[in-house]
Amino acid sequence: MKNQIYYGIILGTALLMISCQEDSGARGSGDPAIEQAGFGYLTDSGVRIQKALQTGREKLTAGNEPAALASIKDAESAVWILLYYDVPMTEVRQLIYDAGRIHAMQRQQDALNLLKRSAEILLEVEQRGGSSVHEAMQEIRATTSDLQMLLEEETKTREAKPKAELSKKVAAKFEVLWHKVNMLVLKSNIVLSGADFDQAIKVQ
Repeated sequence: MKNQIYYGIILGTALLMISCQEDSGARGSGDPAIEQAGFGYLTDSGVRIQKALQTGREKLTAGNEPAALASIKDAESAVWILLYYDVPMTEVRQLIYDAGRIHAMQRQQDALNLLKRSAEILLEVEQRGGSSVHEAMQEIRATTSDLQMLLEEETKTREAKPKAELSKKVAAKFEVLWHKVNMLVLKSNIVLSGADFDQAIKVQ
């Protein structure tokens, strides 16, 4: 049974990492902002999982079942972080970038839809991550809300000059929001210092 758990985690992690690598390479290719964003944290997550599983296998082979189970638990925790923080926050970062790019094409409603989707994902991450994630998300969610109101106002405005002024404000706000989200993505070790995704999953 424990071997089945061990190999199940290996298979699930491998599939998840392949999915992450395909997603990060397919979208935003060749764009300077995305190239500077970095996706090394996804690889780091994979390495942590691999090391924990390797340790678990060694302990299991040596007959040290309690130590093997502890390593498997470490691997599970790393998987939850990858699945419930790293991957969705990467998606949020991409959605905000896409929304800003679409906004520059004068497709305000499409940009607004992407922004709303990013807000939904941020809320899901916050609800799963506990108090430390909740605290880190407050500024991001406030900025997202402000941007959404500006974008809605721009969408409703018909006069050329006021609309152009709003458009500049929205574009600047998109850039600020993207950089804030990017920091949360790249500094996840700080954000997640008190997070407990295991407990959140048990409660759901």
